[in-house]
Amino acid sequence: MSGHAITRNPKRRKMGNGKVKIVYSKGKHTKHGCAICGAIMQGVVNSRGSSGVRKKSKSERRPNAIFGGILCTKCRERAIIDAASIKICGDKRIEDISIKSRHFVEEAMKRVC
Repeated sequence: MSGHAITRNPKRRKMGNGKVKIVYSKGKHTKHGCAICGAIMQGVVNSRGSSGVRKKSKSERRPNAIFGGILCTKCRERAIIDAASIKICGDKRIEDISIKSRHFVEEAMKRVC
């Protein structure tokens, strides 16, 4: 038993040669979180392997919006508003933005404005 990363209860499976083997199943993946605030993402698949993510179409894997699957709705809106206020209005400077969200604001400035 030592050496196994046990996440679920062990299950006994009959192999092709007739012997019974103990198989350790992997646990479920955790839900994806926002890169800035860590909130749980909506509309993002949290399955593992080919049974979950790979078999789904691109539109089913994550939202098509800018930063979809990376930022939550509130942080995405905040990044776009900050990008507009820097580039168009000139109210803020890039140094005023927090370091954690600065990369997303710079990317939004390139894409949106």
